[in-house]
Amino acid sequence: EYWWSHGLISDSTYHNLKKTCLFDSSEHPSPECVKNLNLASSEEGNIDPYSLYTKPCNSSASLKLGLGGRYPWLSRAYDPCTERYSNIYYNLPEVQTALHANTTGIKYPWKTCSDIVGSYWADSPRSMLPIYHELIAAGIRIWVFSGDTDAVVPITATRYSISALKLPTLMNWYPWYDHGKVGGWSQVYKGLTLVTVAGAGHEVPLHRPRQALILFRHFLKDTPMPTQ
Repeated sequence: EYWWSHGLISDSTYHNLKKTCLFDSSEHPSPECVKNLNLASSEEGNIDPYSLYTKPCNSSASLKLGLGGRYPWLSRAYDPCTERYSNIYYNLPEVQTALHANTTGIKYPWKTCSDIVGSYWADSPRSMLPIYHELIAAGIRIWVFSGDTDAVVPITATRYSISALKLPTLMNWYPWYDHGKVGGWSQVYKGLTLVTVAGAGHEVPLHRPRQALILFRHFLKDTPMPTQ
């Protein structure tokens, strides 16, 4: 639904995805679902699905700002090639030794998302919602946050999942603020708080570090997100 509502896929592919994938396991979808997921991917084109409105990592290298060092803090902006660097860095023998990683000498390389692990992960539950109910009943404080430009774990799916928990609302949906500007939106339920971060992708602290810090501080203080 997020892909379709953001103009990434066609009406027909949206219809076929709902028909073939809606009740499938997300870890091990059916061949029909996979076929339509591949079609959706081709329709989306060369985008960064983890952050819709930033440039994807291309074959040349990272983005070069070319500012001659006048604004050194801008070099800390989001680099879409971060995952590529990670795959190289964490496979360096000296890095793995320093981290005490791969001590058993696994033959295949480290990856940010391992197809090998995913293919053989057969015991994942179809839904985590019962676990949420258990944690809430045990008094565990839960905050769920989501960047609203993430097309991989989109805010639409998160909201459907939270709605399915059928929790009483303590604070209705409202915008929260960072120095007078909307930083995102929030809703407080009995046992769970939902927070969105405007303009953030999948890795919220990577895309919106200041807003992520505000979110984390309010979680630690157990206070709702600021209303002004």
